[in-house]
Amino acid sequence: MPKLGDVYARGDFFQQLAGAHKPSVDDMLSDRGYFGLKLSIIPLYGNIRTEDGEMYELLRNPGGNSIYSGLVIQDTTVDGKNLMFNAELTKDCASSVGSTGVREGDEAVWRSAPEASGKPFEIRVSEDHIKWTEDGLFSLEGPMIKPGLHWYLPARDDGTYYVSHMFELSGEFQGKKARGFVAFDQVYMAEGGCLYQDRDVMMQNYGHILWYTWATKYKDGSVDAGHFILGHDRLGFAVVTNGSSVIATQNIEGVVTPDPDNKPFAKYIKLQIDGEEWEFTPDPRGKMPAMLQKYPPTPQQEGMWKRVGDTREVDSYWAWGETETKNGCTRQSKLPTRR
Repeated sequence: MPKLGDVYARGDFFQQLAGAHKPSVDDMLSDRGYFGLKLSIIPLYGNIRTEDGEMYELLRNPGGNSIYSGLVIQDTTVDGKNLMFNAELTKDCASSVGSTGVREGDEAVWRSAPEASGKPFEIRVSEDHIKWTEDGLFSLEGPMIKPGLHWYLPARDDGTYYVSHMFELSGEFQGKKARGFVAFDQVYMAEGGCLYQDRDVMMQNYGHILWYTWATKYKDGSVDAGHFILGHDRLGFAVVTNGSSVIATQNIEGVVTPDPDNKPFAKYIKLQIDGEEWEFTPDPRGKMPAMLQKYPPTPQQEGMWKRVGDTREVDSYWAWGETETKNGCTRQSKLPTRR
């Protein structure tokens, strides 16, 4: 049985709950809070690859929050070596400011406000499907990888409740065939809180070593998708769905191997999850060095997660996340702020 590495104030656990939830359009549109937390941001983010071999990391916050209120794209066309911000692609796209979710039939819909300048966007999310359109740039859609996944980190005064829905994507990007994955997530924080910035108890205590959202599809049609966090003391969890059944556990350990030639990014990651080994292989062009100077200010990196020894042939994959090796490369018994 795992031992606690430290004793905290009443109300602080530094330990996450993780599991599955039933997707609901009503819940997607609701302004209600959970566990005393309020909706902070609605990140819509993912990765696509076009038929010519280029890779695009997409991000929009349809809730209109001041952080990344516009469309953000990082791609491999800028320097051919990394995922870099491509402002030329997004300069004419409308902001999310003023966008409000509405119900239309069985879908939750966010679109650019009538007064917003620039080319409009529309995001349509149901309990089974998503369609994301940026006028003149791309139209992508696909089925949900069910069920929804979520995790919760309670805290004395703060806390984080993270709700996720993941989808496969296919369609066109600038007239080229494209496919990939996207997550439509909703993040609840304490009043005034924001991931990576304010009232984020995990980040402010330098508690995590890695955090990934990911999906891997195989040529036999099967899929794995999930969320991994590995941190110090009791921080960390794994929650994985294959589209029908879900595994959720706090029994996660592992080691991040830094890339000595590309600090602060990872060369390789291996995790042990309930005794089963998983590995992360970075995409050769998956580093996001420019994001280190913006938001979030962490070493973000694309790649692929799969079980060690899995013989299924990979068809497509997405893994957007980060390693914080300055916090350590493997779990320590105490948080950095408590040593």
